[in-house]
Amino acid sequence: SGINAEYGETLEDIIRMFLEIFNSSICYSGKNNPVLLYELLHKRDVFLPFQTHPTFSTLIVNIDNILGYLNQKLEERTESSGVSVNIVMEVIEEVTRAWPADRLQATPVLKFEYVEESQPEEFFLPYIWTLNFSNSSLYWDTSRITLNVFAS
Repeated sequence: SGINAEYGETLEDIIRMFLEIFNSSICYSGKNNPVLLYELLHKRDVFLPFQTHPTFSTLIVNIDNILGYLNQKLEERTESSGVSVNIVMEVIEEVTRAWPADRLQATPVLKFEYVEESQPEEFFLPYIWTLNFSNSSLYWDTSRITLNVFAS
């Protein structure tokens, strides 16, 4: 049961991180991310369970607001005609140009920090050689390939 609780907490952290990234992308660069908005609109039903979840409900507000507004504008635009990718993208671009920023809740600007591993070569060397071996047009005699682990 401890493993399940730890797995649940990890999964919750991952979901929270994705929602924060989506939120930040919508708030600070939604105009520059029409494809992201298209995909979020397309997968809108995925976000429904988060609206009532105590941990995620505040993170879903902006996403729900913009997707609801986009959906409304899309329905108005396509009442008499069919829906196509081009029409959806046009509506997204029109809405994001005119979307008042004050309709979104302010979110903190996300900052990520790169932390280098103490021995990155232990990952990168085998990874690069695997890519080289599997994607190269050169012949490699597999019986002669050895990767040396560097001792520090």
